[in-house]
Amino acid sequence: MRSTILRHVLRFGALLSLFAPILALAGEPVTLHTRDGGAVFGTFTPASESGGKILLLFHQARASRHEYDPLIPAFNRLGFDTLAIDQRSGGDLFGGHNETVAKRGASTGYLDARPDLEATLAWARARQYATIVIVGSSYSSSLVLLLAAKHPEGVSAVASFSPGEYFADKHRVKRAAAKIRMPLYITTDPAEEVRVNEVLRDAHGANITRYRPSAGVHGASTLVCARDPQGCEANLRSFETFLRKIGGKPAQPHRGTQP
Repeated sequence: MRSTILRHVLRFGALLSLFAPILALAGEPVTLHTRDGGAVFGTFTPASESGGKILLLFHQARASRHEYDPLIPAFNRLGFDTLAIDQRSGGDLFGGHNETVAKRGASTGYLDARPDLEATLAWARARQYATIVIVGSSYSSSLVLLLAAKHPEGVSAVASFSPGEYFADKHRVKRAAAKIRMPLYITTDPAEEVRVNEVLRDAHGANITRYRPSAGVHGASTLVCARDPQGCEANLRSFETFLRKIGGKPAQPHRGTQP
């Protein structure tokens, strides 16, 4: 009898081990509360060994946290926990569902989403992460520059994919970029280089890593092979190199999968 029970336990344990990667990828739901009384919904996905490092992931216009779903495993392998949120300015682009927009009833303007990023950074700081990297895509890539300029003591590094002067004040983003002293990774689709030139007009520090891809698409989608089959591999390697410089794990053998 005992041997039969033991066999069942061992089989169940084996099944759990098979499904563990899937469960980890699913992540944990998180609800944040902003200073203006809003609720923001996200997904926290821990790395097996993060060592106190996290990427805060912000999506592009008409999208949701699911913009980053194909990239989470690669970020976790580098040793970074991730928290991806649904900003109040977004939608169902890339097949994801923006829970924050759904609960509010409508999407807002780009700059209105700023409190959502503030709440996300506050969440990470409250958990005493030693390394906090904020990552933005399209309009949120401009918002992360504003966030880093406002909180130089709380942000370890910034990654800005396809920034631009997307707001009514057409000098707001370049002023913020000029104030940033922590490591800054900035890139865009080759067709949009003029926007990055404008954002970096007054920013010339050695902290800036400007990556000019030979092929790319708008926003953080330039890292996803399903959206950028020509440039994704080189673009992801470039970003991973940047992350390793700020504490990511060394390169691992290729696992035969692509984001």
